[in-house]
Amino acid sequence: MTSHEAPSPLRDRCIGMTRPEQIRQLETEGFLVMENAISASDIAALKAEFETLPMRPSFFTDKPAFAKVPPHTHGPEAARLIGNEKVLSFARDLMGPELVFMHSFYILSHPGAPELDYHTDFQPFGSTYSQWLESCPLRLRVLYYLDDTGEDRSALKIVPRSHICWHSDAQPYRRYNRMPHAVTLPLKAGDAFIFATRLFHGVGPNTTEQTRGMIEIDYRPLWARPYGPVPNWSSEQLQHVPSELLPMVADRNRFDFHWEFDTERKGVDDDAPGLSPERWGD
Repeated sequence: MTSHEAPSPLRDRCIGMTRPEQIRQLETEGFLVMENAISASDIAALKAEFETLPMRPSFFTDKPAFAKVPPHTHGPEAARLIGNEKVLSFARDLMGPELVFMHSFYILSHPGAPELDYHTDFQPFGSTYSQWLESCPLRLRVLYYLDDTGEDRSALKIVPRSHICWHSDAQPYRRYNRMPHAVTLPLKAGDAFIFATRLFHGVGPNTTEQTRGMIEIDYRPLWARPYGPVPNWSSEQLQHVPSELLPMVADRNRFDFHWEFDTERKGVDDDAPGLSPERWGD
């Protein structure tokens, strides 16, 4: 398959799902694809904004592949993307109404970029790379694709259901050169790939003459705070964020833990529909 061919059935299976089906897909398989999560005009505006975004080399290339600063701190187009209602409405239905924005990142895959190892984006005990940022016990990562991908153009490779594996092979700090059970998931420009951060995934090589751009955005539910403090955004870093998004964005350490100190162990009178087996629409 080349980057000009049709995406895989694995992607297309997600298209047109009802909300209960989407929740079941994410919880059981570990991922969901939303087509047209951003429009062609959105993509053009983001690419124009990123022309002045400072970039740096990465661990796998000396080309300018990684953003030096979080893209939402650089301009209003990336900042507005945090509030993409199509994705946010799903995230709230999946995790609850109160979300905290944790992270944004921009990655370019240049021609000649190599294949990347299979890994998770979950660091429950902290790491030298991300400190406590990726330690939240529950976190949803969204990848917005600004270009089509294919097996020859930095296609995503995933191991479905790996996020719920209890085996030691699934310990989240491991990286694998190969995964016999992985599947390749070509995506289209405008797609949002939404996944559980414990899902093992990698990236295929870019053997084309075209660059692929991708934006990462992370959310967590209010209760699932990092296991240690993470730096909060400065007022300068928040200057492009719309005011209606500030409650979700401003404090990355915010949490709701009032029940942690409930010494009487009182229950709550709540139907808990988000916990019900009926959330899958059965």
